[in-house]
Order: sequence, then C-alpha cells, then structure tokens
Amino acid sequence: MQKASSPLPSQTDPDTSTGEWPAKDANSFSRKTDTQSSRVIFGTTLFVVFVCVALLAMNAWLVVRARTAENEQIARANTNLARAVSQQIESTVALAEHIISGIVFELERGDITPETLQRLQPVLVNHAAEVQAIKGLFIYDEQGRWLVHSEASPAGTKNNSDREYFIHHRNNPSARTLISGPIVSRSSGEWVIPVSRRINDPEGNFAGVVLVTLSVKHLLSILDRFQIGEQGAIALFNANQLLVRRPFREADMSRRNAGSALQQQFQASRSGTIEGRSTIDGVTRIISFEHLLDYPLFVTVAVGKSEALQEWKSASIYQTSWVVLLCLIVAVSGRYLIRSMRRRLVAELNLRSARDALTEANERLEHLAQEDGLTGLANRRYFDARLAINFQQALESQTPLAVVMVDVDEFKKYNDLYGHLGGDDCLQRIAQALRTAVLRSTDLVARYGGEEMVLLLPGTDADGALEVAQRARLAVVDLQIPHAAAVLGTVSISLGAAAWVPQPGSTPFELLKAADEALYRAKQGGRNTVRVHAAALE
Repeated sequence: MQKASSPLPSQTDPDTSTGEWPAKDANSFSRKTDTQSSRVIFGTTLFVVFVCVALLAMNAWLVVRARTAENEQIARANTNLARAVSQQIESTVALAEHIISGIVFELERGDITPETLQRLQPVLVNHAAEVQAIKGLFIYDEQGRWLVHSEASPAGTKNNSDREYFIHHRNNPSARTLISGPIVSRSSGEWVIPVSRRINDPEGNFAGVVLVTLSVKHLLSILDRFQIGEQGAIALFNANQLLVRRPFREADMSRRNAGSALQQQFQASRSGTIEGRSTIDGVTRIISFEHLLDYPLFVTVAVGKSEALQEWKSASIYQTSWVVLLCLIVAVSGRYLIRSMRRRLVAELNLRSARDALTEANERLEHLAQEDGLTGLANRRYFDARLAINFQQALESQTPLAVVMVDVDEFKKYNDLYGHLGGDDCLQRIAQALRTAVLRSTDLVARYGGEEMVLLLPGTDADGALEVAQRARLAVVDLQIPHAAAVLGTVSISLGAAAWVPQPGSTPFELLKAADEALYRAKQGGRNTVRVHAAALE
C-alpha cells in the first residue's frame, strides 16, 4: 500500500504586499477606500440584476402558466370532440352489426334455400337504401360466390373468397362481428369498410359470410362536420390499421401502424391526450384518443401544435418584448450609475493591474523554467531540486522515499517507423497516462531525459512503489498506441523502482542508481514489466 506523507512546504511566493506604496497609512487608506467602493458597486449591481431577474422570472412564470392553461383547454376540447366522434362511429357500426345479426339469424334458422335468399333480397335493398352509411349488403356461400346482394347489377360469377375477411371467417369458428381494413369495392369501385360475420350450417360448419360495407365517403362527411383547423386531423383505427382519416388521402388507406410509438400509447389506455409527430404527414400535433365501448376501434382527434398554440405564442412574444424592454431600461440606468462610481478608481486599478500582470509574468516564467516543453511534465532541473528536498525530509523524519524510473520500450524503433513527430505525440500521451497513475498531490512525475521519465513518491515504501508502477504500466498499455516493430504490437514501458528510508551518509544519487538498476533488469527481463531493487525489497 502507498503510505500517506506530510505535504511539502510550499515555495515562498514573491512578496507583493511591500514596496508599492510610499507609506503604511497610504496603503491602509487605499484598501479601505477600495473596500467601501467595491461594496457600493456590488450592492448597486446586485440590485439591478435582482430587478431584471425578478422581472424575467415573473414573465417566464406567467408564460409557462398560460401555456399550461392553453394545453389543458386544448386537451379538454379534443377529448370532448373525440368522444362525440367515437359515439357517432359506434352508433353507425352498431346499426350495421344489428342488420348483420338479423340476416344471420334468418339464414341459420333454416336452410339457405333459393326461397330464403329471394325473400331476403328486398330486405337487403331496403337496408342499403334507408341507412346512408351502408354502401352495400352481401351474402356469400362457403365458396365465396355471391348468393344475394343489394346491388342493382347481377352477381354473375363474382367471387370474394380471396378477401381477407372471408378467409378469416372460413378459418375462424368465432361468431363475432369482424371490422376489417378499408378496401375498394368490386361492385362500386369506392372505398368501403367491411363489417362481416360468419354463417354456420346446422352442424356448425362454415356456410358463408354476411357482409355490410360502410361507405368511407359517408364517414368522411361525418368527420367534416367537426372544426379542427387547417393542421388538424381526425382518424379511425382498428388495432393495427388506419380505417379512415380526415384529411383524406388515398395513399393513406390501409396504412398499418402496429408497433409505432404513438400506436403503443394509444393502446396503453382507453382514452387520453398525448403529443407526438404524425407518421403519416410528419406534423407535430396534440392528439386526444377515445376507444369505442363495444368494438375494437378507437378515434383520434388531433390539432396542429403550432396552430393551436399560435395565439398563446403571439401573446407571450408581445408580453416578453415589453418585459425585456423594461429590463434594458433598468440595466442601462444601472450601468450608467456603476460606471460613474468606477471612474474614481480607474487610475488605482490600472496601477494594480500592471503590478498583477508583472507578478503573473514572473510566475509564468518560473513555471516555464520548471516544465518540460514537450510533455508538460516537470523537467530534470525541477526533479533534482524536489528529490533533494524530499530526501532530506525523509532523512529527518525517517520515512521511506521511493523513485520509479520509466523507459519507453523500443522507442528508437518507434521513431524510425513513425517519425519524430509521431514519437513526440507518443511521449505526450505516455506522460498523460503516468499522471493518472499517481494519486497524491505530493507525488511528482517528471521527464528525466529522452524517452525516460521518473516518478518521485515521498512517504512510499517498496510495496507502494510497486503498486504505483504497475498502475502506470497498465495505464500505458490501455492507451493501445500501435507499434508494429514491438513484440506486443503496441507501445509499452518498463519500470524500475527503489524505495528505502534514507540513512545518514546516504545520497539521493544512490536511490536513483538503484532505481536505474531495477529498470535495467526490467528491460532485460522482456520489457513491459516492473522490477523493484533488491535492497528496497529488504
């Protein structure tokens, strides 16, 4: 484990508090004046900012509140409209189902004979004439042949056995009414929605289908009565398919929506309001949906979001513009006041700025003198100075001191293969990786020379030095820097560590030499490895 060490004494910073003023009284007076002026300026600035922020916050709250109220009103209107449309559609479908049930009852009560069919012919015609939503009524036998219908033209050899609803009833013994997706009628050429039911013979076998076709044109006329705006849309769906939609586009008929995000939200509950982007025309709308009570259908009523919120947007822009204008007036007035107060301090601040700039320049020069220009690590000169200080501290406190020498494996081959610019980039990346291996502020990573680097670890024994060295080796391996000439195929490092408690008469050079010897053994041992000097292990 790496042991904690006492923090190093900080270097003495240049004394910038003396030599600038002719006398102590002048210095004290300047600081007092600066403090008072700064407090007044800060208070004035804070007041101006507070007023502007309060105005903007109040405006934002009013805008958001108005937006919430507008959304709630839109949701209520949409929900009521969706319920009205669903009730209208449900009554139409219920009437069609009632007609079908009566016809199926007549057919299943006795045999399907020519006399029975002849008796039902005028019934079908009357139903089609009396109910505007019904386009046609048809009875098919088990082969899909037209037995009787409400059309004026004769059936001839027409056959509907290929229709989806016919196949469903033939294969499914259920007596429930089926509402299928829209199709183009073979008799009229118009879009219709089939509502059908299976006919069984006395033994329960499939005997045919009774079909009522609902006119899509009539359903659209019902939907056209509702005001939904230019971007609005009203649609009727079954579980996974669009049945009819306003505005009407023939390309949208029979569109399947199963699996879409909106469809999943529609199926999650019986009714509700959501916001989403239409998969049909890409318009973002506020959508209210309502499932029919007795049928697997649901209605959606949607209004364009931008259109529905246009009035709120216009009012918000107008209101916000006035608030922003008021804030600008307050800000300009406050700025003028603050500038007037600051003019009295311009000369003094300029003088102090010049002094601070000089101090900063000196600190930067001192920092540059301690930093390696390529890797950004500490340079050899700074490392030697820190080593001497840490060695003396370890000697006085009798605490361990560790040094880890680092060498990039086969770096000359890397330079020959990738060029010196590639080598420089490689050293920079390795330097960053070594930085991540040390965890304490008192530890130091420095460039020793060429491709060699060194870690100085105060208060660290041999086990701790080995742990840090292994962490550094893995950090470089994780970089995965390609090295085609290396055995591993990537850049690696070898590390030699030495750590002991300095004794009277010993020197830092001996510790460096021991770490260098361990590095040599690591290089000889196959590279990409860590070796600890034997004396350190003892």
